[in-house]
Amino acid sequence: MKNLFSNSNRFIYALLSMFIIVSACSDSTSSSEDEHEDAEGFRLKLSGQTIVEQLPDQDVTGSITVQAGQETALISIFFIDHDGEEFQPEDDDDSLGYTFSSEGVAEFEQHAEDGKWSFHIHGEAAGTTNLTLRLMHDDHSDFDSQAITVTVTQAP
Repeated sequence: MKNLFSNSNRFIYALLSMFIIVSACSDSTSSSEDEHEDAEGFRLKLSGQTIVEQLPDQDVTGSITVQAGQETALISIFFIDHDGEEFQPEDDDDSLGYTFSSEGVAEFEQHAEDGKWSFHIHGEAAGTTNLTLRLMHDDHSDFDSQAITVTVTQAP
C-alpha cells in the first residue's frame, strides 16, 4: 500500500509539473494583436524627399518653409523604430496629432483622401512657429517629436 501511495504522489507531481509548464508556455504576454512598433524618431517626406527628420536619440534636422497664402505639397510622416526602420502604424486607434507654439502663422491641414499619415502646412502670415507632431493612440501620445521649425515667408 505504501508503494502505491508513493507512486500516486509521483504521478500527481508529474501531472502538476506538466500543467505548470504547459500553462506557462501558453500564457504568453505578447500576441500579434498586442505587439506594435514603438516610434523613437520620424521622417517627413515631401515629394519623396526627406525634409525633416529626428533619428532615435538625435536632434531634429530640417525645417518647413511655405509662403503666406499657400500650402505645401503633401507631406507624409514615417515613424522610425529603435532599429532605424520606417513604419506607419496600421492600428485604427492611432492618429497624427499636432500643436504649434504660436497661432496665426501656419495651419495644419489633413484631407481624408490623403490618408491619416499625410498633411499640408498652410501659410497664414509671415513669421516663424514650432510644430510638434504626436503619434496618438486613443487619447494619449505614444511619441512626441522635438520642435520642427515652420517658417512662413511673405507673399511677393
